[in-house]
Amino acid sequence: MPKIIDVIHHFPKSYNGEFRQDFVVLDKLPEFLYEKKGVCLIASDDGFYDCLFYDTPGKNWKAFAGREFDLKMKDGTIIHASGQWWDGKHQENAPEPIVRVGIGTIEGLGKCNVFSSGHISKVKYEEWLSKNTPSNDYYKYK
Repeated sequence: MPKIIDVIHHFPKSYNGEFRQDFVVLDKLPEFLYEKKGVCLIASDDGFYDCLFYDTPGKNWKAFAGREFDLKMKDGTIIHASGQWWDGKHQENAPEPIVRVGIGTIEGLGKCNVFSSGHISKVKYEEWLSKNTPSNDYYKYK
């Protein structure tokens, strides 16, 4: 189970402090096992969620820029993604209200200070915030 270590409230300079991006630092990344729901693949790990939806790629456009990877399914099978599985439809497929955040680990951010897109249970997120103070230093773990 991934544990929240820190939350960073980041106010990008390009938005003059009017827009806040939230980033969650975890002790480890969620491990997702997907299950099919219509044209979507849904996965969760202790309050973290991922949803991918199927759409036929075109000659010049593919999901994840055509990067290929394997998706582990709950039933033990593997789906090979090669541009046909797109990120999205999280809000309509999550079993509870969720919040879009960036996620990363201290180790991963030390190698490359980039957060990945993620989704977390609103209840889990607000519970952490009620007991902890977020930082505002985006480069804290660089």
